Amino acid sequence: MSGRVEGENGERAPAIQVIVLGAGGGPQEHNVTALLIRSLHTGWSKGSVIALDAGVHLSSITRIFEETQPPGLGTAVALPHTLETGPFAGLEVASASAATNAGYVTRHLIDTFLITHPHLDHISGFVINTAGLPGARPKRLAGLPSTISAFKQHIFNNVIWPNLSDENNGAGLVTYMRLVEGGSPALGEGEGKGYLEITDGLGVKLFSVSHGHCIERHPHRGSSASSRFGSFDASSLAASPRAAPGSTAASGPPPLFRNSVAGQEKESICVYDSSAYFIRDNATGREVLIFGDVEPDSISLSPRNLGIWQEAAPRIASGSLAAIFIECSYDNSQTDDCLFGHLTPRYVIREMQALASAVEMARQAPARLELTKKRKRDTVDASRKAEGAGASEGDDHPVSPKSTRPAKKGPSSLPGVEHNGVDTPRIVTPTAELSLRDYETRTVPIVQAPQFANVLQGLKVVIIHVKDKLVDGEAPRDAILAQLLEGEKEVQLGCEFVISSSGQSFLL
Repeated sequence: MSGRVEGENGERAPAIQVIVLGAGGGPQEHNVTALLIRSLHTGWSKGSVIALDAGVHLSSITRIFEETQPPGLGTAVALPHTLETGPFAGLEVASASAATNAGYVTRHLIDTFLITHPHLDHISGFVINTAGLPGARPKRLAGLPSTISAFKQHIFNNVIWPNLSDENNGAGLVTYMRLVEGGSPALGEGEGKGYLEITDGLGVKLFSVSHGHCIERHPHRGSSASSRFGSFDASSLAASPRAAPGSTAASGPPPLFRNSVAGQEKESICVYDSSAYFIRDNATGREVLIFGDVEPDSISLSPRNLGIWQEAAPRIASGSLAAIFIECSYDNSQTDDCLFGHLTPRYVIREMQALASAVEMARQAPARLELTKKRKRDTVDASRKAEGAGASEGDDHPVSPKSTRPAKKGPSSLPGVEHNGVDTPRIVTPTAELSLRDYETRTVPIVQAPQFANVLQGLKVVIIHVKDKLVDGEAPRDAILAQLLEGEKEVQLGCEFVISSSGQSFLL
């Protein structure tokens, strides 16, 4: 754990702090995914800190205090004392004990835990810590409805762990918050529209992403509640798990199961949901984008990353999105059939190319808008001429001389997003079923490489969830960084790649 602070290069003052509690993806349980986020404008006030995932939590906060508290605290250094260095610089501590100070942070400064998906390496710290640190109010557990359902059914169920929630006659230490995917249009205004103010100073907006698939005959974990954009299950794959790269399924049982649907047998698979959070400082509009586990669009059964990049592009173009935290679990030696819903450097580079292309489009938006208006005028003129000449047999007439037939809308016809001919299914855990024909005819988004170099100049890309191999030789984090830098040298995106470490703090 380094305890060092990385500052942003540039004229704009930092607005958001991200503290890395856990930077790894296993197998060592002391360093799995966990972050803390706060607005610098709110200081260290009560409830001002958000936890995003909590594979580790209290033990990591304790280690940070052990490494950064001044020697002689409580004797040569009087209490209370305001820390001057480390991730918690500026926080007033009242104890010489690192564990006591860590307990204070969890009890009083953190009210909300944002969970990307309910895998153990993202939730175990939260689950274990909650019962031992009751406060004056329950902790809010926020995420996709399917994530909340997974906690209810499989964690806080009085079998795996006591029901600590305030539902189903639980202990009341945890309250659930089911977030609306894509943000609620009823919340916020202006550039903050759709963001949920999750704590003083910070708003969040959540989107689902794909984290591989599993092939198993079961009612899938999670809730049938759909997101704002709707949901259905990915299913039906006429091949073994290895035939679909990135599968989260383990080998063993027969690769296909047949479920009876309306009297007919149906081969099925389901795609596992994770999520990504845009977190916005309300005072400045500065944002960070933080992913849970995610697979590349190019090999996904439900490619959804492009929608995230289209959402992020105008923020990068305007300079408001300061950093992206994204996983890279393996180096490039990992083959596609063993990715299990994760990324490698080659796929991180491809995803960043997709982002760069979206940023180019966002920067050209004013010119594109003018061109669209001209095309609309031309269409209206053509319609009037056709109206005067008469329509062919079987053709519909416009409802008025000044109207044109509305274009058909598909899943991609979201406000502000051009339809590129690719209809990307949005899937919520649990996923409903797609037929085998649906899978075979699915279309993976084709993304053009950016036309210009250094489109992502000034963007920091922080790598999380690196998996250790626990063997001699080059460390995975070093191999991943080298491969990312090699890819960046070739495609010239302009972004800065950083491999995160436990105890590291970013001022953004």
